[in-house]
Amino acid sequence: MLFLLASGLQAFSQRYNFEHYNIEDGLVQSQVTAITQDKQRRLWIATLGGLSCFNGNQFINFGKTDGLNSNFILSLAVNAQNSLFIGSGRGLSAYNGFSFYHYKETNNWTDMLVAGTGNMVYGLSDRHLFKTNRSATERVNISRDTAEMVTTLATDQGGKIWAAVYTHGIYSLEGNKWQAKITGAAVKNLVVTGLLIDKFVKDKIWLLTTTGIFLSENGKLLSRYAGKIKKATAILQDEKGNIWLGTNKGAWYISTDHEIYFNAKNGFTDNVVKQIFRDAENNIWFGTDGSGIYRFNSNGYVTFDESQGLQNNIVMSIVNGPKPDEIWLGTYDGLFSQQNNQIRRISIPSDNEDTKRINVLLKDSKNNIWVGTVGGGLWLYHKNRFKRIDHESRGIACNAIMEDKDHNIWLSTNTGCFMVDNLSKKISRISPRFGSSLLEIGKDSIITGTQNGAYLVNHKKEIKRLKFRLIEGSSILAMLKNGPDVFFGTADNGLIIWDTVTGKVKQLSTKNGLFSDHIYSLLLDKKGTIWIGTGRGINRLNSKDHSLIKGNDGNALLVECNQNAILEKDDKIWIGTTKGAIVHYNKISPSVAGTPYVFINSAGVLSQNKKGDQNNLQITYKERELNQEITLPYDHNHLNINFTGIYLTNPKALMYTYRLIGLDTTYSKPAANSSINYTALPPGKYTFQVKALTVSGIESGNTAAIHFQITPPYYQTAIFKIFILLVILLLIILSVYVIINLNERQRRLRLKIKLEEQFKIRKQTAEDFHDDLGNKLTRISVLSEVLTSMTDQDDTEKRAIIQKIKTNVNELYTGTKDILWSLNPKHDTLCELLTHIREFGQEMFNGTPILFEEETSLNDTDSRLSLEMSRNILMIFKEAIHNALKHSKADHVKFTAKMAHDVLDIRLDDNGTGFDVASAGNGHGINNMNVRAARINGILNIISNTKGTTIALSVKFKTSKNAESGRSKSSYHRR
Repeated sequence: MLFLLASGLQAFSQRYNFEHYNIEDGLVQSQVTAITQDKQRRLWIATLGGLSCFNGNQFINFGKTDGLNSNFILSLAVNAQNSLFIGSGRGLSAYNGFSFYHYKETNNWTDMLVAGTGNMVYGLSDRHLFKTNRSATERVNISRDTAEMVTTLATDQGGKIWAAVYTHGIYSLEGNKWQAKITGAAVKNLVVTGLLIDKFVKDKIWLLTTTGIFLSENGKLLSRYAGKIKKATAILQDEKGNIWLGTNKGAWYISTDHEIYFNAKNGFTDNVVKQIFRDAENNIWFGTDGSGIYRFNSNGYVTFDESQGLQNNIVMSIVNGPKPDEIWLGTYDGLFSQQNNQIRRISIPSDNEDTKRINVLLKDSKNNIWVGTVGGGLWLYHKNRFKRIDHESRGIACNAIMEDKDHNIWLSTNTGCFMVDNLSKKISRISPRFGSSLLEIGKDSIITGTQNGAYLVNHKKEIKRLKFRLIEGSSILAMLKNGPDVFFGTADNGLIIWDTVTGKVKQLSTKNGLFSDHIYSLLLDKKGTIWIGTGRGINRLNSKDHSLIKGNDGNALLVECNQNAILEKDDKIWIGTTKGAIVHYNKISPSVAGTPYVFINSAGVLSQNKKGDQNNLQITYKERELNQEITLPYDHNHLNINFTGIYLTNPKALMYTYRLIGLDTTYSKPAANSSINYTALPPGKYTFQVKALTVSGIESGNTAAIHFQITPPYYQTAIFKIFILLVILLLIILSVYVIINLNERQRRLRLKIKLEEQFKIRKQTAEDFHDDLGNKLTRISVLSEVLTSMTDQDDTEKRAIIQKIKTNVNELYTGTKDILWSLNPKHDTLCELLTHIREFGQEMFNGTPILFEEETSLNDTDSRLSLEMSRNILMIFKEAIHNALKHSKADHVKFTAKMAHDVLDIRLDDNGTGFDVASAGNGHGINNMNVRAARINGILNIISNTKGTTIALSVKFKTSKNAESGRSKSSYHRR
């Protein structure tokens, strides 16, 4: 951008825009020897009095007391790992952000360092080349000459290392080998002090030497600028290919078409420039010997002020002069013209000092200049002479002058609005109101702006107040017409846009991006852009959609513009301000703005005391420690996070927006604060993110972040909650178990009581039944015997009846024996049951030809049986024994009982003739046996054929070893 405007810059004297920093701004010392930049965009400045780190707002300085081995710093370099290498009068050092490390191998004068690819850094110590990768340092030999002297080092765009070896030539490092690039007698005699490998033209190399500047191109070595530059001390190529040269007196800028010399006369310095550096935002920095550092503002404007010949920086009005190449400037110290690289005073023939207070200028259609003063009258410059027009009127202050389409001159003053007739030159009052601005919107239609709104003047007589929103009561300082739109620049109310066709009114203010709500000047240029001079800078507006044009934040010049002091000439915009005349070059598009960079400096962790209302600083995590996730206990939940944004183009334009993921869902509103406090954070995982942005909305190219988590107290952890849940479940289970156990014990107790009652009842019933029924049956039997003895022997019929009575009594007695046996509780065991069945079988087959055998095997187990089970098993096998005796026609019957796996198997086998099981099922005996088996959940199998019959019963139940039972075997044979 600078070079596109260079044709205008060299045509006249002006002050270029440099930002200057020296010891008054915090720089450690003003003799600057080297400048570099680290990954965080911080500038590191080497001086002969120490080391400075600059973030755009403040300097942090280092010296011997901080760990440096010498304050005499000569060179700097930053490698890929962001380690800073420092060359001083006492050798090489490195800084990792926390401490300094000094290399014992290089303890001599180290005046040059360059960073290559990877982590390797090359340097010169006593004219010998060395390299280091932070852990080791070794000497490097380029040529075969062991006594070689390397005079300078450089890197090209690809990071390749270049070196100048005295009497040998220029070399580059290709892989691991040094290759000669420029040799020959011409270069061997040169002491090369600086190298630049052109980024845009192949095989083009600039050489700075003790005897001048040389350029190697296409195999030829030619001397350059011998007549202009005596000694070049530094060289740089910018992003557009232009060359910057530091000399022993100021600096030069060289493009393909233009050359600009910067010195003390145009805003720079005459001191030696030791280094030129281009930062990541493409800003150009100059390190000088005695004047500190300078940054060139390539922002498209220059300044005319007192340093260029003006007697007063308050430029109130600007117009084209009578000559085509002349500009007139009205100040509060008189009238000046700028022409042919000269600024000269134009004297108005008056002894009144107020005549020098120029408030407004106008060049009319006849090439006359109208000069309005504050109390010094209205003057007309015509044919090289001044003439006063207002007839020596006192106290009139002209605020605006305008020529209408009829070539009449309108004046807006503190005493009203006047018109100077084009023909008669007669002055007539149009309005008595205080006037501040004028605008013609049509034939015989003039708007006059006042301190209390605007008025429309028709036909030079009719005056009508403009009544619409925002205009009434506003002080109108400037006006502009573009198509149907009329723009009103006001004091305090910003810019008001009135559509004369639709009647709609729109307002633009600082809320929309204006630098100030005080609008002093308006101009529509040839490109259709509206320039707005405000109380705090210059805005540009798109005239079509009324949107503000955002520019590079480096262009945000903080100046107070003056009323109606604005002019377009030759694609330049002249604006009068309180700091002189600012000239913008309208042909030039603004350069691409660099992006800010942000990083987090530290995170301070504070803990809550026992009362919960006081915080104490516990620990501070520095930048390097923030790369990993931080884990904090629950009571260390107060954080103070500090961050820094780097925007060297315009540090004052920087703001920050941030969020805490885990607490915030969106970024905060932009603010200038560079730290944030979070108090009483609940346990959880968090990520803090911060971005830097400028006032025009340019965001940083990176987002700085730290990750941390606050662990919950033990009573809030998942393990503790699971433990508590398990304890609760165990308590519930234990409670349920206790309740069930208690219920079971109560049930068992009730059952025991019930069984005991049953036992007593059964025992009592058995005893009563035996005593009562037994006695009765015995009596009946005795009486039957008595009756038999009394009956005649021949009375067979009676004797038969008596015999039946005796038989029934015996059968009834036999039947009652089983009932009595069952009722007796002492018989409720498996062994008693089997013994009873065995005895029953023995009794039944006694005296018969049938052999009865029995076999029991209970595996030393015995079980108590319920009455129901004991009774049903007994009745099943009594029926089976009875049927075998009565119907089987067998001569052998075997009764078997065994216990295996809690299953009782009882069998009755005979070798009789068998029977039809299907037809027998219709009878009562077999059917009753099945019913009784079902009652006790047993399985009854009846198998019968011509070889015999088997009746098998299986009953499953748990046994208890509370009684002994062995295996017994016996045989009874009755014939």
